[in-house]
Amino acid sequence: MSYKIERLSKYIFDDENYNKLANRIYYVTDHLTKDYPHHYEWYYQTHLPGVRKGNREVFFVQLHDNICGAAFVKKTDDEKKICTFYIAEYARNMGIGRALMNKAFDYLDTKKPLITMPASKVQFFLHFMYRYDWKITEIKDSYYTRGHDEIVFNGNLN
Repeated sequence: MSYKIERLSKYIFDDENYNKLANRIYYVTDHLTKDYPHHYEWYYQTHLPGVRKGNREVFFVQLHDNICGAAFVKKTDDEKKICTFYIAEYARNMGIGRALMNKAFDYLDTKKPLITMPASKVQFFLHFMYRYDWKITEIKDSYYTRGHDEIVFNGNLN
């Protein structure tokens, strides 16, 4: 198994490749609009401009030339957050998620970043929760999607 984890910001001065990669990465996470209806707008209007400003990053995983995972992170004076974390089903249980999470931890300088997820997705993060002693700090009703609880770990949503 040969996979590679890269930063999108590495391509910031190569607009053509930057835009192509940004679009390919979005495509891998597009299904998240089920839980986050404004994912598209947030990614293109908030997160990508933050990558260019230097307070956000996109780590992406390529396995056999396919993007199979991504972590969108935010680091400011006030917040160290994993905004999005996804590994495609076919790439799970191979150590890729752990390697990607470690890249996010290194960038954020913490193993206990703020991270939120729908209650229905908590099961996929149990390993990280136990391994790094993440704590539930809030449960927000209908925060992103009406009728669905958003579980907050290691901090509070503003």
